[in-house]
Amino acid sequence: MQEPALNKAAAPPAQVSLGQRLPSLTGLRFVAAFMVVLCHIGINLLPRVAPDQIPLIGLFHGFGAVGVSFFFILSGFVLTWVARDTDTAPRFWRRRFFKIYPSHLVTFVAACLLAATAGHALSARDTTTTLFLVHSWIPDQQLQYNLWSNTPTWSLACEVLFYLSFPLLLPLVRKIRAGRLWLSFALTYAAIWAVPLVAGALLTTGEVQPGTGLPWLPVWLMTFFPPARMLEFVLGMVVAQIVINGRWIRLPLPVAIVLPVIAMLAQGVVPLRFGFVVVTAVPLALLIGAAANADAVGRGSVFGGRTMVFLGEISYALYLVHWLVVAYGWIGRTSPTWGGDPATTSTWPMVLTLAGLTIAASLVLAWLLYTLVERPVMRRWSRPARPRQDVPVAT
Repeated sequence: MQEPALNKAAAPPAQVSLGQRLPSLTGLRFVAAFMVVLCHIGINLLPRVAPDQIPLIGLFHGFGAVGVSFFFILSGFVLTWVARDTDTAPRFWRRRFFKIYPSHLVTFVAACLLAATAGHALSARDTTTTLFLVHSWIPDQQLQYNLWSNTPTWSLACEVLFYLSFPLLLPLVRKIRAGRLWLSFALTYAAIWAVPLVAGALLTTGEVQPGTGLPWLPVWLMTFFPPARMLEFVLGMVVAQIVINGRWIRLPLPVAIVLPVIAMLAQGVVPLRFGFVVVTAVPLALLIGAAANADAVGRGSVFGGRTMVFLGEISYALYLVHWLVVAYGWIGRTSPTWGGDPATTSTWPMVLTLAGLTIAASLVLAWLLYTLVERPVMRRWSRPARPRQDVPVAT
């Protein structure tokens, strides 16, 4: 029985080569991953030297939120860009599994061993839900903020839903008429805007998230709940269709780079619940579209250079390993609480040294994980083996 194809795409305009690589987006992947690294380093070290600088600590926290949102939008864009008529849902799911899960499994085992060595207990629920990447579906603060585990993997639980849904979403997005793609972009963003409004209106009781003063359930729904975060993934898919269909606006890439910076600064002046995704989603989507369009029409960008592309290729591994270096490396955690122990004081030279060592170790470990696990696994198992052909024997 023939496997169903993902769906046929409309013929792209002549000025856009659908099969063209987009190195600028690969380079930007590293920028996003490095923002998450800076977030986790900053919120652990800054309280030791500047505990009263709450806005600065909040800015570093915003780095992480922006980096993750960028990855969600980028996933939708790239998967839509590379989807082919001959692809099938089972083949797509196979590639995504071998791209994501083996490296996750390696770092999961490493996290369990490190926690056991350090004497930090991980419950059966912590380990099993994280192992199978379903922990983001459970609205429990202790589970989402189990900082002795590999905390950033909550976003992989969201990506699992994205990947499972992609073969169903792609035909729907491709059916949107070219003239209505920007309207679809606006409607998707309106849905993103509605999430904190609905969450704030319906979920106002229960425990409070420390450091924010917000009820925990709205925070979980806005930040961790996979269906809510899938709206960013869909936004990326729509942007990809806009570029593919030649409907991209004339937005210079330098301007597109500045927009997310402005949005991050705006996070400090808007109500906190709107700072998670709402303020930054459109600027990030515009940056991704502008960078992709620059590559597609042959202009390129500084993000597409050889070094940035290499760093972008190891960015997923960097995302997975860096928290373990933060939690169990030179920075260390004297208290299993978010943001570190403010009672631990230090000096700026020491803080900068710890940050540099953590970044360097994370990059080396990311390169090793990519070289020894991610890349060979993808080459070996991401595609079905070719059927063996019998060679005729000469007589």
